[in-house]
Amino acid sequence: MRKIDSPRTLPLVILLLSLAFCSAPALAANGTISLAYRGSGGSYIGDTIIFDGIDTVGNVTVLRLTGPDLPAGGVPVYDLTGKEGSGNPIEVNPDGTFRFVWYTHSIHGLENMQTARYFITAYDLADPSRTASASIMFKKPDFFVTPTPNPLETGDYLQLIGTAERGTPDIHIAITEPNGTVLHTYDTGASATGYFNYGFHIDMPPGEYRVAITSATMGTSYTTPLTVIPPQSPANGTTAAMQGATTPVTPVTTGTEAAPPVSGRRSILPLSPLSAVAGLACAAGIAVASCRGRKRS
Repeated sequence: MRKIDSPRTLPLVILLLSLAFCSAPALAANGTISLAYRGSGGSYIGDTIIFDGIDTVGNVTVLRLTGPDLPAGGVPVYDLTGKEGSGNPIEVNPDGTFRFVWYTHSIHGLENMQTARYFITAYDLADPSRTASASIMFKKPDFFVTPTPNPLETGDYLQLIGTAERGTPDIHIAITEPNGTVLHTYDTGASATGYFNYGFHIDMPPGEYRVAITSATMGTSYTTPLTVIPPQSPANGTTAAMQGATTPVTPVTTGTEAAPPVSGRRSILPLSPLSAVAGLACAAGIAVASCRGRKRS
């Protein structure tokens, strides 16, 4: 039996082990992504919908929406007028799971949604090619209204933009506190197509309120939240929309912004003590040499 020369075989064993360990991380790239929501598969526009999912590809999941009259590449789930192909990012838990609560009444451009099937697609920010989708059948309620803007400050002008499927002439609007106390009431009617738009200035102090609309002829009602926020100071740089929003609506974009142009004025940097002493010594030497030159001349 031939004896193995261990000094020669040892480097080969080390090489094989290193290759095995280096190839292991490639398995992580085969992670999975899934998306599901709680419910029967149909919701009214304005409802709150909860999604559960798994993303083991990366640590940031992005959600976009596609459907009737929306770009084929999708838009952010909170902005129907957003950039095509972008979405709203949500954080993934360390175990790869995520939970997303979709407050559809807060969607920008919600008035453009219609009774139809929409698709929500989840993809990983690190690898957009890995996706998972879920579909929901949305239906406009008999009454539907969008407060614009929302949130807003005391004194701002609020517009209630809505529809009534059967076009009723007796729409009653009530602004209430969460406990049901009625603060203001207004009456309006819808057009032949069911569209109505009613506006007024907000005089309530900061707080949470409700906008309720009813119709005696239709025997139905619809309620949506309204948020009044404190006046924003220009010094803090925070806008009303940013402070009052319940969920982020910033779409994911790519690319970098160009650096601001450099002005033609050069900045003067402070000298260190050592540099200052060296400068004085040089100045003194120049002065002595100049004096000696004058005496010789």
